Parts: sequence; C-alpha cells; structure tokens
Amino acid sequence: MFALETKNNKIVSIVYMSTKLNIIEKADLLFRTYGIRSVTVDDICNACGISKKTIYKHYSDKYALANKSLEYHYDKLFKQINSIVENSSDAIETFFKISMHFRETLNDITPSFVHDLKKFHPDLYKIHQKSKEKLFVKTLQNVIRNGKDEGLIRSEINEDIISKLRIEMIEAGFNQDIFPHKDYNYMNIQTISFDLFLRGIVTEKGLYIYEKTLTTLKL
Repeated sequence: MFALETKNNKIVSIVYMSTKLNIIEKADLLFRTYGIRSVTVDDICNACGISKKTIYKHYSDKYALANKSLEYHYDKLFKQINSIVENSSDAIETFFKISMHFRETLNDITPSFVHDLKKFHPDLYKIHQKSKEKLFVKTLQNVIRNGKDEGLIRSEINEDIISKLRIEMIEAGFNQDIFPHKDYNYMNIQTISFDLFLRGIVTEKGLYIYEKTLTTLKL
C-alpha cells in the first residue's frame, strides 16, 4: 500500500512539473514573439491547452510568469552558450557560433520585447540586465582572453570594455527609436554589427581566419 502511494505521489509530481514547464516554455515563446504587454493569460492558456485555474495554480499573475520565463530563458541560453564555447576550436569560431546562435534566436524575438521590459516592467528589466551581465559579458571576456592567448585577438584590447560595448551594440539594433522595425531588417543590423565588432579586435592572423570562416559558414 505504501509503495503504491509513493508511486502515485511520484506520478503526480511528474505531471505537476511537466505542466509547469509547459506553461513557462509557451509563455516565454509568446512573450518574445509578441512582447509581454500584448500577451494575455488567456493567450498562454490557449497555447498550453489548459484553463486559467491551472495557470494560477502555478503562478500568481502574468508578472510572475514573465519573471520565471526570463529565468528559464537565460538558464537555457547559458547552457547552450557554454556548449558552444566548449566545442569550438578557437576564439574566432566561438564568436561565429555564438553570433549564429543569436541570429537563430533573434528570429523569434520581437523588438517590442525589450521595449516592454524597459518601459512597463522596470524590475524585470533589471533582472534582464543582470542576467545579460552574467551570461554574455563574462562569456565574451573569457573568449577574448582566450583569443589573446591564441594570437587572434589584439593584446591591447580591454576585454571588459569591449565585451560591454558588444552587448550594447546588439541591444542598439533593437532600439526602435534608432532602427524602426518597419524600415530595417534586424538580422541585417546584427550581421553588420558583428562584422564591425570582430574586424575591430582581431590581429592579422585572426582576420585571416575570420575571412576564411566567412566563406565557409556564410554568416
């Protein structure tokens, strides 16, 4: 009898966690596709195929959902970026693969997502900024240091400043005051931004590898 109760409890726990993950995955996709402000709890319910009662069983409101979706997104992204760093042969390849990964990710993100965070959810925007600092800046700093050791990145480059400038370049591409989405292709902006960034920090050896990689990976 006890074994049966334990089994049933485990099944309930698995279903509970599966439902919770499904909600977060769908909410994260909707928020990034349409912006937090445009997405309603009803939209998330419809995407998940569940009732509002089930949503509120796990999360108190849309704000709590948005908060958790940010945490989920950055945790997933952190693992993906770490895998890229560990499986790249040098700094140039690492930068390329990270940039390509971002390009794929950007396909699902509306420019209004960051705008909504900054204007309507300043507390969530702070979380976004801190997560960005932890994931992107520190990762870029490490890649630049490795690139210096490999002779691919110029030795005088300040990795702290350059890493933060690179992140601001990426975010500037989403600034609708500078690049209204009706007039600009965000993928093109990010491609140009990456090219400008990398050409500005590589050595002659790094430039050779970069241009050779351009022809093979076709970024």
